[in-house]
Amino acid sequence: MKKIKINLFLLIFLIFILSPLRSSLRGDFALNIIREISREEYMGRQAGTLGNFKALDFVGKELKLLGLSEVIYQEFPVEVFEYKDIPKLILKYEENEIKSYKYREDFRDRFSGNYEKEAYVSSNIQEIKNSFWITSYKGNISRDIAVADIYGAEGIIVGLSRNMVDLLSQRSLYFLKENIPVVYVAPWVYEEILSYLKSKRQIKMYYKIEYKKEIDKAYNLLFYIPSERNTKKTIVLTAHIDHVGRDYDGSYFPGANDNASGVGVLMEIAKELLEGGNRYPFNFLFLITNGEEKGLLGANYFMENPTISLEDVILNINFDCVGKGKKRIISYNSYAKKIVEKLRFMNNVEFAKDVFINESDQYLFHLYEIPFLFFINIEENGEIPSLHNKTDTWNKISRENLMYVINDFFSIITMLSLNSF
Repeated sequence: MKKIKINLFLLIFLIFILSPLRSSLRGDFALNIIREISREEYMGRQAGTLGNFKALDFVGKELKLLGLSEVIYQEFPVEVFEYKDIPKLILKYEENEIKSYKYREDFRDRFSGNYEKEAYVSSNIQEIKNSFWITSYKGNISRDIAVADIYGAEGIIVGLSRNMVDLLSQRSLYFLKENIPVVYVAPWVYEEILSYLKSKRQIKMYYKIEYKKEIDKAYNLLFYIPSERNTKKTIVLTAHIDHVGRDYDGSYFPGANDNASGVGVLMEIAKELLEGGNRYPFNFLFLITNGEEKGLLGANYFMENPTISLEDVILNINFDCVGKGKKRIISYNSYAKKIVEKLRFMNNVEFAKDVFINESDQYLFHLYEIPFLFFINIEENGEIPSLHNKTDTWNKISRENLMYVINDFFSIITMLSLNSF
């Protein structure tokens, strides 16, 4: 009992001694960053675009205002995808148009390249050769693609269930190298096509989608806040700044939660450490990555071209989609098991092993056998709110969520300091 009291006293003392000074309520500074870089000027921050570079430039200037003397930029190539025209999905009978469907309301592509195809539609798997195979979503689209390939289908039309309609309004930038087009359609479209199949039998589908592809440059932004103690131990804090850019009509995806929220949290943590000093027994390397939405490109580039020895990296803490959602999760990998055992008594936080393990930048650290903690907020049903959706705006971000994330971060760092991690 006496030992527990002593440890509790030490923890309270460390929190007082180690915690940086705060100039305002936690979450306010992060929210200001989120509000700025999710504005129209940055046009959804697709990696390799002017809007993305402007967002990085803004962050760099803010760091200078905070008194940071050196910011490092890592340059790497990316593919930039923009629409050439409005995607089309048209139902036909005997060369006559029956119905033209609306992109993002009635249908959406699975991002796999340029296509222009017209073919008969069939729901019978035995008759899908040289046709569009129409099928309902069964949870494993990769299996359906393999089946369609085996049977010689021209493409797949996948009918979504009522609770998956939000998928139609999302945009993806992670290029999927498939041999045939995959088109997601709303349940009412799926039912309508099946109805026409029954009454007319020989119906066709015309599908066209074209992307312009350019090779451009993207940049990671890095900065370093060393410990006031003499140590090589370094914790790498990560958040990606890129999002999915513009839509076919010139509108944009703001990306406030995904992932201006993570960048905002990272910046507020840096602000507190720069104002109050880093008295923790760890150095902090801040890594704002790019190209995460295109396949974790920036994180991969950093791991292949690290600015410090990876042997000195004892932990990665990644922040992604932390501004919305009622459920706070900290995911961790097997290499972080001993770390999490020291943190189990934290209130209102759910530690979840390997959840979303390969969905964000922490995955590259995992591949290098480095422990990670991944902060993410989700809804009760497990979904990430407003993911890749135009509804992901700054005014829907919860300052309270941001405050809790920042509080949890400093609590974790303090506990790890106490436990001589």
